[in-house]
Amino acid sequence: MLISILVANYNNSRYLENAISSVYAQTYSNWEIILIDDGSKDEFEEVIKRYSNDARIKVFRNGKNIGCASTKKNCIERSSGEVLAFLDPDDSLAPEAL
Repeated sequence: MLISILVANYNNSRYLENAISSVYAQTYSNWEIILIDDGSKDEFEEVIKRYSNDARIKVFRNGKNIGCASTKKNCIERSSGEVLAFLDPDDSLAPEAL
């Protein structure tokens, strides 16, 4: 069963790597991350570049800032998982959360 981890990001790049690392640390490994950036003005591109070779991490960008609720809705629409879980970019998951 695929679990989609949905991340709506806006100017949280300083925390984002920790959030993604917490997904990598899961004991359950059948997951994808749907990450949508909502027009950040920080180092988002630099941070996300580190994960560009992992097909499980799907990165999208809003053309302009549309707000958290609309960005989360877009995450849902782009997900493929049977189970959806939101992860805020300034949060992290315990290793057995999935």
